[in-house]
Amino acid sequence: MPEPAIITKLDLSELQPGRHDLWFRAAETGIGTPIDLPIVVLKGSPGRCVYLQAGLHGDELAGVAVIHHLLDELAEVQLSGTIVAIPCANPTGMLAHSRQARAASEGLTLTDLNREMPGQADSRNPNTRFAHALWDRLYAGQPDVFLDLHTMTHGNNFPFFVFADRSDPAVDRLVRLVPADQIKDDPGEPGSVETEMVATGVPAMTLELGASKTFDPDLTRRGLQAVRNILIDQKVIQGKPDMLGVTPFAGSEEINIRAARGGFVDMHVALNQPVAQGTLLATQHNAFGHHLADYTAPEAGRVLSIATDPMREPGALLVKLLK
Repeated sequence: MPEPAIITKLDLSELQPGRHDLWFRAAETGIGTPIDLPIVVLKGSPGRCVYLQAGLHGDELAGVAVIHHLLDELAEVQLSGTIVAIPCANPTGMLAHSRQARAASEGLTLTDLNREMPGQADSRNPNTRFAHALWDRLYAGQPDVFLDLHTMTHGNNFPFFVFADRSDPAVDRLVRLVPADQIKDDPGEPGSVETEMVATGVPAMTLELGASKTFDPDLTRRGLQAVRNILIDQKVIQGKPDMLGVTPFAGSEEINIRAARGGFVDMHVALNQPVAQGTLLATQHNAFGHHLADYTAPEAGRVLSIATDPMREPGALLVKLLK
């Protein structure tokens, strides 16, 4: 296969129809070596442009599998539009098995890129400059739809879950095409790709696909179907949307149950389980095995997230409910 070309700015108008594997040169390290990330562009006839991104949090890999399967599936398909796939958006975080981007600026600097958009070109934080490079030279002015693929971070788990600002009709249209377990109507997080894209008029949403650092075949299948459905809706590919028989549970409020003490937690509920007020969610013991605390549901809801790492410090998330 040919060596991917190196670019410093993505201009889709300069590309001929077909597949383009590219290295996007976003920044450089303290010793001058480049920080490149892989980009795949599938360009068809004129039409809508859909961006798919994974790995903006470096330990969240499930979206990589979705993108790779989609690229295989569309290898011989004639597109009416363009797909820009960004499977490894945070290379410094991915290589360090870390949620945050990493830089050596006045010591180790760790940054959540999904709170930094659109970044700042002259920031003293190299990671904020990196976020600006993504926004200004890779995203800006090109997507008609942006799908940002994530997972829960280390030590916790999600089902197939969607964050989206459903007050925007164009976003709500996309949400209704996703065979997710749960959907939260959420005004968004300032600095996230989703929120900042919607603010510029680009429909966007965040798709959460389970746990960090793993490929789950069922979640890959369902995430891939969600992307297919949206590509069909945007008329980039042909077909009929399929919700896989799933009726998502929708809510607008999260309830977080956090550890009051440090210790080891036994979980008594599972993802997607409906719970009533007062349901026992988790039990905690100290290192000697003595009982510390029981944690119950303060309100009724659906289990959205659970801790998978039993060792919890005070304030650590145990269970997240959606109501």
